[in-house]
Amino acid sequence: MPSENGSKQTLAGSYTIPFELAQELRREHKQEDSILSKELQKDIVSNEYQQRRYQRAEQLDFSKSLSYKETMERRELEREEQRVRALVEEKKQQTIGASTSTSTSTRTRTRKRRWDVTPEEYQTDTGELHISESNKKVKSVIGELLHSNTKVAVVGGIPLTDSILDKILPSGYVKVNPPVGYTEKYESIPDLTEASIDMYIPPSETSDYKSAIALGNQLPTDIPGVKGLQFFKEQDMKYFGKLIHVTEPKSKEERKEINVMKLILKVKNGSQIARKRSLRQLTDNSRKYGADILLGQILPLLVEPSLEQSERHILVKLVGRILFQLDELVRPHTNKILIVIAPLLIDEDFTLRLEAREIISNLTKAAGMANMISNIRPDIDHTDEFVRNISSRVCAIVANTLGLSAFLPFLKAVIKSKKNWMARHTGIKIIQQLCIILGEGNGNSILPYLSQLVEILKPTLMDEILSVRIITALTLTQLAENVKPFGIESFETILEPAWIGLKRHRGKSLAAFLKCIGSIIPLMQYDNTYEEYSNYYTKEIVIVMVREFNSPDDDMRKTILKILSSLPLSRKLIPNYNKEIIQPFFKSFWNRRTASDIKQISKLVVDATNELAIRFNFLDVLQHVVYYSKDDNEQLRRLAVQAIYKLTSSNPDELLALDSHLETNLVDGILYAFQEQTIHQRIYLQAFGAVAKALNIRLSPHMNSIISTILYRLKNESAEIRQQAADLITILASTINQCSEPDNGIIPKLILILYESLGEVYPDVLGSIINALFACIDTQNKSNLYAMQNPSVNQILPSLTPILKNRQEKVQEASIKLVGLIANKSPETINAKEWMRICFELLEMLKSTKKRIRVAANDTFGHIAKTVGPQDVIVMLLNNLRVQERQLRVCTAVAMGIVAETCSPFTVLPAIMNEYRIPEKNVQNGVLKALTFLFEYLDGATAKDYLFAISPLLEDALTDRDLVHRQTAATVIRHIALNCIGLANEEIFIHFLNLVIPNIYETSPHVIIRILESVEAIRLALGNGVFTNYIWAGLFHPAKKVRNPYWKIYNTAYVHNVDALVPYYPKIETLPDTQDINYNIDELDLFL
Repeated sequence: MPSENGSKQTLAGSYTIPFELAQELRREHKQEDSILSKELQKDIVSNEYQQRRYQRAEQLDFSKSLSYKETMERRELEREEQRVRALVEEKKQQTIGASTSTSTSTRTRTRKRRWDVTPEEYQTDTGELHISESNKKVKSVIGELLHSNTKVAVVGGIPLTDSILDKILPSGYVKVNPPVGYTEKYESIPDLTEASIDMYIPPSETSDYKSAIALGNQLPTDIPGVKGLQFFKEQDMKYFGKLIHVTEPKSKEERKEINVMKLILKVKNGSQIARKRSLRQLTDNSRKYGADILLGQILPLLVEPSLEQSERHILVKLVGRILFQLDELVRPHTNKILIVIAPLLIDEDFTLRLEAREIISNLTKAAGMANMISNIRPDIDHTDEFVRNISSRVCAIVANTLGLSAFLPFLKAVIKSKKNWMARHTGIKIIQQLCIILGEGNGNSILPYLSQLVEILKPTLMDEILSVRIITALTLTQLAENVKPFGIESFETILEPAWIGLKRHRGKSLAAFLKCIGSIIPLMQYDNTYEEYSNYYTKEIVIVMVREFNSPDDDMRKTILKILSSLPLSRKLIPNYNKEIIQPFFKSFWNRRTASDIKQISKLVVDATNELAIRFNFLDVLQHVVYYSKDDNEQLRRLAVQAIYKLTSSNPDELLALDSHLETNLVDGILYAFQEQTIHQRIYLQAFGAVAKALNIRLSPHMNSIISTILYRLKNESAEIRQQAADLITILASTINQCSEPDNGIIPKLILILYESLGEVYPDVLGSIINALFACIDTQNKSNLYAMQNPSVNQILPSLTPILKNRQEKVQEASIKLVGLIANKSPETINAKEWMRICFELLEMLKSTKKRIRVAANDTFGHIAKTVGPQDVIVMLLNNLRVQERQLRVCTAVAMGIVAETCSPFTVLPAIMNEYRIPEKNVQNGVLKALTFLFEYLDGATAKDYLFAISPLLEDALTDRDLVHRQTAATVIRHIALNCIGLANEEIFIHFLNLVIPNIYETSPHVIIRILESVEAIRLALGNGVFTNYIWAGLFHPAKKVRNPYWKIYNTAYVHNVDALVPYYPKIETLPDTQDINYNIDELDLFL
């Protein structure tokens, strides 16, 4: 409450402990209290696996480089340090254990945990009967502050005495005496705890703050000589600070360094245009600048922790391009490149991982095997697991790039290492990573060396170190998956040690050995000689797996489910399968825990259930699954629906043996799960569709309950439920039509209900309703549509016309498709004016950003043109060619092509060719585009009749000055030529070739690609004999710019038809020798 003089008085400061006391308490209880948030954040960052890449940044010093011997000595020292550190830690733990067993008088003070324990009781319990010196000091400070008569301001519970102010304020502040005649305004000092923060607050003198202030003063807005920058960060000062202080570079090397720095800054912080130009300059001039300067600038920047993902991506791309240009010059810097790029192999971004793999592959080709191995070798037995992990991935890339045959001796030496288990572990992981790079089922490059690899890995299956045994089992698993279905002969030798390991291990290590055996057993079924092995190991591994069904470990559960899906199980092999496998499987995996588990396990359970159903008794397994479709838990119901979808969609023929009881339970279970869902997912609809498709006419007894459920949910107040009901009609429409009697007329009733629902407010629901209407109308034949009265087709179409203006994508696509269906099935019920009005609406659809909407609109144009005749539609489309928007003109050209295909070309071509006479580029290009799509859609038998008719138009286009005209005309000729291969129109294609060949000297990328494609198509239409007569003279022309395009054409022909070219080579040696001129070409002679 305010005091008499108006000042705000508060008692908050009186109950806040002083700063010194708070600090003392913090120090006292530091061991017990939670760590500060900054320390916690720092700890989290330091412990993150991905952050370890920044710990090796100090090794990027380009001024000094260690030799191989020095590096190995340093690694040895690191290992020794780690060993000593472990011994010291162990000794310390023993000492602490011994001290805790002594008297309680030596114990450190523990914090009081209960509020109702008095200090005396606490001191008695802990043995602390004396007051520490620190407590005395705190008490003296409290007494001094409380009993002092001096008035002191209190901020945040801290009294601002002279001594405290000296600690808070930086040095240099002097206490000013009050002026003469000054009288205090307040009787008591105000508490400034709740004061507004519009006053000056003295800053703390932390190093971060000082550096921030210094950088803030230095951060430039515009750097001299560097244009196109979008921003400049504080962190950039560390790397580009030289650019701020403009001094004239003295030496040539300094000038290069400054230039490189400017270009890299533009690449990192520049606009898109500046970045592209700088990337090109750095790439083109990389050998001029040299590897030292370029990599010295880029590599330290890449290990900056504050670098954003987009910046890192562009810099990695730059490194890749530079390495390609520098080639062998990067050898001295191989180690530094690996330090920076190798950690990106485990980055979260898939694109970065691929680029890093490509860079290391190129580096391997440039540096060579010996150089790469000498740089990776010290890290193979590094004390840090992170370094060993990335080293194994780098070695795998090296082996994949240079071939396993060259890398295998080194790999053998590493895996056989007796000195250090870490080296063996890394060597085995190299093989594992190589298999992962190649991908499952792509073991062609491994297969020749499989026996050697398995022999190398065999001793490590019985290694004394557990982690080595685990990684060996996992690597053998990966090898077996890669070489499947081959290689069982090579794996035969390790079956026994792997099986012994399976019996001896438990937990995670058992999961690894299970994977190993489980991946080798499927290889046996591809070789009849291993049938006995396969049966024995399958029976034995099933016993182990059933024992581990109840394992709480997720890794073990995933392993068992994967193995179950791949084992060659059968009724003959396990006669009592129901008791031994099916029942334990459903008891352990079909429960609420699995249903609420991660998606991966749920998917594996569904796949394993499907495999068990195929291999044993389909209907028995289906009955087990259907039981769970009525469970109280929604997640378990969803899992059951997923399994039903998988079972019925992949094995529909098995449902033929379904009895009426199980059939009723199946439909009832899916219907119950569909009704009770709270989280609406598409799997329910897919399962309903799969069951309906499999049962077909047998769904008739259940149709009334299904229809009533759909109609009830169509009237629900929830938009999501209405949408799902409409989607279900879309899926079941054909089945409903088959199951309904002709007199019953369920489909017409559904059409009426859906027609009445076209006023739906929510666009997603409206789109589903129109799709359902499409599915229902699609089931009706033409006679039924003509007879349909309520609503009739001529009522439905006018209702759709305003909906076409809806800009929601789903609604647009659905309504366009429905209009096209009506135009195709019942066009006579609508008059021509209405169709033309719809055509004008469809023109707007061609502007859509979604391709599927434009495709649907083009198809509908074809149906409408077939209905009302192409003349009116073509006139409207031709008018559309005059607009400026390119996408609209292209879609119009496509629509014209579809109309021509639907209504025959002779109805459209005259109007299109007449339009070409208009001297406007856009219109002429549109006509050529229309011809392109027209001849792309037509087959050769139809197209050959119009070749001579359109040749004058194409002749004009190919001799036009406009590049785009020639490019589009070449595309038209390409489609015509490819369609007319073998239809004997040689003279017209020779004419086209005479017009196309002069364009092969074009430099525009788009134009030259189309021209060369056209030339290639004409070659296929004419044959190599006539065609090659056009290129022999150009192959040996004195001018290089003339020779190059001809050689490009010849090389393409050589690649595609090398055998067909043989009869047409000029026979120089058979020419007569006149005037002592010899035309024979000797070997190694140059001839112009």
